[in-house]
Amino acid sequence: MFDEHLKTFICVAECGSFTKAAELLFLSPNAVKKRIASVEEGTGLQLFERTLKGEKLTAAGKSFYSEAKKLVQSYNNAVERAKRIQESNDDVLKIGIMDTFADEFMIAKWFQSSEKNEREKTSMVFYGTSGEGVKTMLRSLGNEIDFAVDICDEKLAAKFGVKAEKISEAQICCAVPLGHRLYAKEELTPADLCGEKAAVLKVGRSELWDEVLRNIKKDFFGIDFFEIDKYSIKTFNRCENENRIVFMTENSGKVYPFCKVIPINKTYTVPFGIYYPENPSKRVAAFIEKIKSFAPKY
Repeated sequence: MFDEHLKTFICVAECGSFTKAAELLFLSPNAVKKRIASVEEGTGLQLFERTLKGEKLTAAGKSFYSEAKKLVQSYNNAVERAKRIQESNDDVLKIGIMDTFADEFMIAKWFQSSEKNEREKTSMVFYGTSGEGVKTMLRSLGNEIDFAVDICDEKLAAKFGVKAEKISEAQICCAVPLGHRLYAKEELTPADLCGEKAAVLKVGRSELWDEVLRNIKKDFFGIDFFEIDKYSIKTFNRCENENRIVFMTENSGKVYPFCKVIPINKTYTVPFGIYYPENPSKRVAAFIEKIKSFAPKY
């Protein structure tokens, strides 16, 4: 079980009140205060300022809260991955995947078009959305997972001593909310988007993805960009409500019915593919060859 004191700190930080946190945690306010005091004593930090309106994070507290959230999320992700692996059978091929591009791979033709491929039992193991999640996934090849699917970056594969094979590629398009002034367009230009608000997947995921984003930001001038962790229904809902455009891969935008995926007049493509160990088992190697056999030729 993860440290309950750290969870209590996060709860107080989000509630802004010992009393409210106590109610959510089914503890007494005094017990909550003791846990926070213990965390402050152990870290040597003053995490909260006590005010008439409640508990307010100090500058140090804000920094600690941000990192503590990541730590707890990383722990939870690790437990979930371990559970999936424990529950899977030895005859199941375990496929690593990042949440951000899960929809891309789940609907991609190359992952569904082989009848022979369907005879293999497979299980998905998700690794979150961050750059650290990608690294964890690649380190897991040959142990927790048999192979992985994601943006195909050969330089990244070389850093981790694994192989990468391009299977498909997708163009970057714009998902435009219903009712937006550009919704009727069939193609978008930099001039069309000048002055607009747009979401992009945050940098730091891979050098290849970061290069695509740099080119987009350079070519599409005058756009108010903001970064998101992943493509999700929550992201689309927010962008629709705020009338924002989303730069994303062509297939990913099709999962949300209230956005229209519109191509842009400058071509940016992102390669997708598989990562696998330098020396995969015979079964994994055979499965990879099946996938490669029906992949498009580029």
